[in-house]
Amino acid sequence: MTAGGAGDGASAPARVPLSGMWCMALAVLCFSLMAVCVKLLGQGMPAHEKIFVRTAVTIPVLLWMLRGSGLSPLGNNRRLLLARGALGFVGMLAYFASLSALPLGNAILLTGCSPIFAALFAQRYLGERAGRAAWTASAICLLGVALVAHPEPAAPLAASLIAFASAIVNGATYTVVRATARTEHPLVVVLALVLVSLPVTAVMCAWHWVWPHGSQWWLLAGMTVASIAAQIFMTVGMQRETASRATSMFFLGVVLAMVWGQWLGDPPLTWTVLTGAALIVGSIVGPAFVRRTVAAVSTR
Repeated sequence: MTAGGAGDGASAPARVPLSGMWCMALAVLCFSLMAVCVKLLGQGMPAHEKIFVRTAVTIPVLLWMLRGSGLSPLGNNRRLLLARGALGFVGMLAYFASLSALPLGNAILLTGCSPIFAALFAQRYLGERAGRAAWTASAICLLGVALVAHPEPAAPLAASLIAFASAIVNGATYTVVRATARTEHPLVVVLALVLVSLPVTAVMCAWHWVWPHGSQWWLLAGMTVASIAAQIFMTVGMQRETASRATSMFFLGVVLAMVWGQWLGDPPLTWTVLTGAALIVGSIVGPAFVRRTVAAVSTR
């Protein structure tokens, strides 16, 4: 075959999609930037209002993207999508509330426990084997939570419990997102969250609304853009990886939260919090490392 013939028959190289773990890493980065914006907005703006603004902007964008892809916004398994939307909203409301009431590092540490619950829920409902390592990791994680949630003037116990509740609900949410991989496009899964969030937060805003001013508009815009990107990356990542492996990437959010938190003026990290952080991160990363090691040995 001549060079010309080879050139005529050649086609553009196929685009290799991002791996699930890369998508999760990008999702965590975007989530951390969203958290910074929420934290800077402060307690002066209620959590439900932040969610409402984010949702109201997100829906037209997602509908436009779905129309361009020729997809139905209602999806296939509507009961599963409704569960994803309801659980996601509850977890997000608790998450936003804890971000306003806790130092950023503490809030992310506690909400970052969600991979433990995702693994346990996935074992129960999706048949994804977690094994004894998951239960051991859960015990270690809870010990770390006890240290991080220790009541302090800057970190009241009630706010810490809200953050931890968010982790449990988000663990269930990630499991549902994983289940949607069988029937739904990632954009449809993301839309399910905002379709539930919008009417609920609209009613809440009718009772309590605070008009943004000045830089708050820019923070709301940054929060919205970061959250849209985070939701899309997370949904794609969860659909391409097992729930326990994909959510293990959330340990990166803990590191980022500590960096952002100190930059935003959080109280200096105490040894109690640092020890708790090490236990939480270890409980999330450890089982994934053990699984990879066992798999590598078994293939030799």
